[in-house]
Amino acid sequence: MQVIKPYQKLWTTDRTYAIIKSGRDAGKSTSIAKRVFDRFISLELDILITRSNYGDLYKSMYNEIIAIINEENYTQFIIERRKPLKIINKLNGNVIFFEGIGGADLSRTKGFKPNKKLSLIVVDEMQQLPEQTNLEQALATFRRHLDDDEGQVLLAFNPEPQNAHWANEYYRACENDDDFLCLFTSYLDIAGVLSPKDLKAILREKEVNPSNYRYLYLGETAGLFGGVYHTFNRDIHFLKEDIMQNLVKKIGIHSVIIGIDAATTIDSTSFIPMLILNNGQVLSVNQFFQNPKINGAMSNDKLYPYVKQWLDGMLLRWNIPRTMMIQMVFDSANADLRIVMANRLTNRFICSAYSQKNIIQLAQVMNNAFSRNVLYILDEGGIQNYMTGRFEYNYNPLLLALESVLWNDTGKKFDPIIPNDTTDAMTYGIAFYFKNPNALYFPPKKDFYERSEIDVGRNI
Repeated sequence: MQVIKPYQKLWTTDRTYAIIKSGRDAGKSTSIAKRVFDRFISLELDILITRSNYGDLYKSMYNEIIAIINEENYTQFIIERRKPLKIINKLNGNVIFFEGIGGADLSRTKGFKPNKKLSLIVVDEMQQLPEQTNLEQALATFRRHLDDDEGQVLLAFNPEPQNAHWANEYYRACENDDDFLCLFTSYLDIAGVLSPKDLKAILREKEVNPSNYRYLYLGETAGLFGGVYHTFNRDIHFLKEDIMQNLVKKIGIHSVIIGIDAATTIDSTSFIPMLILNNGQVLSVNQFFQNPKINGAMSNDKLYPYVKQWLDGMLLRWNIPRTMMIQMVFDSANADLRIVMANRLTNRFICSAYSQKNIIQLAQVMNNAFSRNVLYILDEGGIQNYMTGRFEYNYNPLLLALESVLWNDTGKKFDPIIPNDTTDAMTYGIAFYFKNPNALYFPPKKDFYERSEIDVGRNI
């Protein structure tokens, strides 16, 4: 049985978990089916194959596995069952079970009981699960049946176009987890075995629609297809603190603007600070974020001490001179917090409201800033939750919003389902600065931060 080179690691790894991310026509399903077949005949353990929708399993992994069984001349040794789906090995009694794990009932998997311990748990098309919770609840149930010595969990998915889709974020988190083998494959890994028709169709898409080609066949997700802030690119605009601190030291800070979108009960309150450098570039540094659904609703008076703690720390962290005025720009619809801040802070802080809220124009200002490489976001590996006193790793609400916020069907408003508190806060501050004609200065090319600076050792 021949296995394509990138997938051979599934046989050799000693890690319990493997997650496979790939574009279309990358040989992922066939390779997983071969892994299933190998364990089906070599170990006296059962196997579980899952997908969001049970009804999709027959036309996908079930048929893939049967095709490999036929290729290996093993058909006479199996029994096929359709209701429910299962494949039985007549020689050793092994069973391949098939289960759906999507849907609103997160406890539906609790009744699963294999005949033996499991050698393999496969989650196919992981991105189709509604939420990460579906995956976690299912694995919590199935792991109890996983064999201690031979057990392996395979998670496979085609990335969704939105960079911040939960499956894409989950893969990025797994890359930093020593328990996971992470494979990222594309059709280029198996181009030698693709049919001429398939290869021709792929190359045609590369010429006709290169952005869709990169998403569909290479598995790239940085394009933010359909996103409001489609010019944001985390590979360019998401910077580590050492890079930002070097930019601050090299160029200097001209002024500080903080955009604020405030709420109390349902929506979140967000403070997005922006350092305006002397060359016109903007660094969005460590944010303050209060989500009432997680931390509980807070009055403005109760919230203020946490904001003040964050504010003092942020100004100290970035060495903002005590004599520098700080401009705080609030959503005009939330006057209460603006009044509280104005009354309690010193005269150093100017609290004003942003009232010219043309959504399309504001989004265009943000997109222009990213496209001209004058706006960057701090990557500090997570965010400090000042209400709990804990640092929340691998969580950045501003980054998630930049990569998630979509237009609604009319194209004139945002999709109300996707939280946009952080991007709204940033927009007020960015628009306050860049809509001023005197601020529309862009640094010469030699002063720009460029990605190549990372490649040569961050010599800024």
